[in-house]
Amino acid sequence: MVVALVFLVVGLMQLSDLYWLRHRGEVVTARVVSVEVHPKGRDTIKVTYVPRGGQAVAAKTSNYHHAEVGKTIEIRYDREKPDRMQAADWTLSYTFTLLMYGGAGALVVLFALLDVRFNITSRLRGIVIRPLGGRSS
Repeated sequence: MVVALVFLVVGLMQLSDLYWLRHRGEVVTARVVSVEVHPKGRDTIKVTYVPRGGQAVAAKTSNYHHAEVGKTIEIRYDREKPDRMQAADWTLSYTFTLLMYGGAGALVVLFALLDVRFNITSRLRGIVIRPLGGRSS
């Protein structure tokens, strides 16, 4: 159940970011400073930009389609919290966030309820996996 709560909290944080970017977001040009490649996940870019009437901001996001170091891209930032941003060509849809975090949380809750009813995890503890073609010790 703790895992489901974590999915709920992270999902609500993501929805909050989307909401504020949708309602207070302004589009400006940003320069791509770096691209961090993550072999097992989404790459992250670091950009610098100047919000309207403010000082330069450096921020990171994995919400972008294409970016090259040294090039400029359009980003959408929250004018109340200028470091909250994402690429302007990234979708502002709630659907993916709701499906991703809500669906994962619901699956965790479903598994927990099934485990309570059918005691699945204690049955799995007795399973021993042996290597193929080898002798067990």
